[in-house]
Amino acid sequence: MLKNLQTNKILWTITTSLTLIVATIGVILPHIYDGLFAKEFIPGALPQDILTIFVCFIMFYLIAKTKEDSVKIQIFIISIIGSFFYLYGIYTIERVYNFFYIFYAGIFAMSFWSILYGLMNLKEEIFSKIKLSTTIIRTTAITGLIIASLFTLLWISALIPIMREHNQIDHLYSIYILDLCFIMPAFFITSIMSFKKKVIGIIFTPAIFIVGFFVIFPLGLGEMIKPFYGQITDYKTMAISFIFSILMISIAFLGLNKIKISK
Repeated sequence: MLKNLQTNKILWTITTSLTLIVATIGVILPHIYDGLFAKEFIPGALPQDILTIFVCFIMFYLIAKTKEDSVKIQIFIISIIGSFFYLYGIYTIERVYNFFYIFYAGIFAMSFWSILYGLMNLKEEIFSKIKLSTTIIRTTAITGLIIASLFTLLWISALIPIMREHNQIDHLYSIYILDLCFIMPAFFITSIMSFKKKVIGIIFTPAIFIVGFFVIFPLGLGEMIKPFYGQITDYKTMAISFIFSILMISIAFLGLNKIKISK
């Protein structure tokens, strides 16, 4: 699917290696987040780091295994790089100024440029070989538009009183930036392109859903372990997180599984 695959592999490996380092340190030294996140968000850091470590090892395996014609594997890899972009975009924008901040900023930058370089190296000839049923295309596209519309409305609704009061919030403003400037537009663009049966939309709509899964699923895990931190679990938030994440990963794998590549 990608030209210059070896260069792409190098970029993916560097990004994943940096991510593995900081996630492992986060598990070994969980106090590095103290005072840098609001108290109620600290429990989410541990499951996020554990999940990230697990994903990094999967990434190393997939990077080594992928070949030029491994379309589905490359889509999955790019989606995980997108997840790193989102996660460490939060750490970078939220000013998590511990000793590893430069690593967070490095992952944020490397993941962005890795994705951009990959998009620049898409093989146009592969586009004519990718097939997907109209039903699957419409299902993923409609779901993507619904999710993008819902979260755009939710975040704008949350921002209006903040803007009206000229208030500068101390935490989680990165979510508004990343979602409204990157993730939701990506949902809109790939979904619309899928409706138009543009192959690049068909390819990357599942990738956006995978990013969504790795963003939302750890929120539910964080709620589960709050009692270990002396906090109360918000079961509503936990249920919503798990429902949305399961929906997203199901749609993603439905799309990936049904992609057919003609010889």
